Amino acid sequence: MSNYPNPGKKLFSGLSRCYIASKAGGLVLPHAIDIHPVSGKCNLDCRWCIGRFKRQTIDPLPNLMEGPGLILALKKILDPRWRSLWPSEFHFCGCDSEPLQSDAVLPAIRFLLQRKRVIELITNGLMLAKKEMVPAVARIRKLSISLDVTNDEDYSEFKFPEGSSLADGYTQVLKNIRSIVDYREKHESKLHISVTFVATPRTYEKEKWRKCFEELRDVGVKEIRVRDDLNETFGPPIEELRTDMEDLDKYLANIKIRFISPEERYSEFPYCRGPRLWPALASDGCIYPCAHTATSEYQPFGDLLGAKSLFDLYQELFQVQRRNFVSVDEIGCHRDCPSVLGRYNEPSLAKKQLGRESYV
Repeated sequence: MSNYPNPGKKLFSGLSRCYIASKAGGLVLPHAIDIHPVSGKCNLDCRWCIGRFKRQTIDPLPNLMEGPGLILALKKILDPRWRSLWPSEFHFCGCDSEPLQSDAVLPAIRFLLQRKRVIELITNGLMLAKKEMVPAVARIRKLSISLDVTNDEDYSEFKFPEGSSLADGYTQVLKNIRSIVDYREKHESKLHISVTFVATPRTYEKEKWRKCFEELRDVGVKEIRVRDDLNETFGPPIEELRTDMEDLDKYLANIKIRFISPEERYSEFPYCRGPRLWPALASDGCIYPCAHTATSEYQPFGDLLGAKSLFDLYQELFQVQRRNFVSVDEIGCHRDCPSVLGRYNEPSLAKKQLGRESYV
C-alpha cells in the first residue's frame, strides 16, 4: 500500500548528532552530499521546475568543474587523511539543470564507484541513451528519473522547451529505462530505479496514470514516487490523489507507490532547519546549504576548491560558530522556499527535539 513517510525524521537525527558533538567539542561531517548544479544547463523546461520557483531567469553559476575540476573537488571531499569521516552518499541532482549535460559527470561516477561510495543520479532520463552511460549508471545504487507525465503529448506540452521539434520524450525515457534494466539484470547490479511524478490538475488523469504505471512496471521499475506541484503553478494540490493511489495499489503488483508530499503543509515558516547537514557542491566549487540555494542569488558557506579538504573547511566553519553561540531560532536558511520539509520546519517541534539552544 502507499507509504507516507515523515520527511524530517533523518534531518532531526542529524541535527541531534551535531548538537551532541558540539557539546563535546567535535563536529559532524555530512552523511550525504548533493552535486548540483554540475553545469547549470538543462535540456528541458519543466513548467513546475522547483529550481525556478519565484525566479524569472536562470543565471548559472560559473562552471569551474569541467573536466578534472569535479574530480579535484571529490578528492578534497574524500581526503585519505580523514577516511573515517568520508560522506557515504553522493547525489548528482538538478533543481534547474540536468546533470548529464556535463561531460564531467561520467568520470566522477567512475571515481566514486572505485571508492565504493553510494551514488544516486537524479535525471530526466533523456540522455541515458548514450552508449557509455549504461554500464556506469547500471552500477550505481539509486537512479531517480523525473518523468512527471504519462504520454508523449503531455511531455511535449509541459516539459520540452517551447519550439522544440522533439515529440517522443515519454517513449524515449521508457526505452532508456529498459536498457538500464537489461544491463542491471545481466550483471546482477543492486541498482534501485524509481520514477517520480509531479501531479497537477492539468496532467493528472487516473486511467492514463494507471496505464503508465503498468508500462513502468513492465520495463522493470520497482518504485514510483508522486508529489504535488509544490509551486502550485497549475492550481492547488490534488487531494483526491491520495484516495486514487490506494486504489491503484489494488491493480498494480510488484511495484511500490509512494506519495511523498507531507500530509500536513506549513505554508509559512521562518526558515529551513536543515542546512549543512545535506550540503550541495555547486559548479563554482563552493559548498552551499542545499541544492535549492546553489544559485548565484545565494552565498555559499565555504569554497571547497580553495580549501585543503572538506574536513578543514568544516573545522573552520565549526570553530566560528562555536564562538557565536546561536539558538535554534537562528539556525537555518532564510530563502523563501516551498515548505518541502513539512513538520521539520515547525519551530515548536524543533525546540522540543533539540532544546532551546544548540550549536550547529
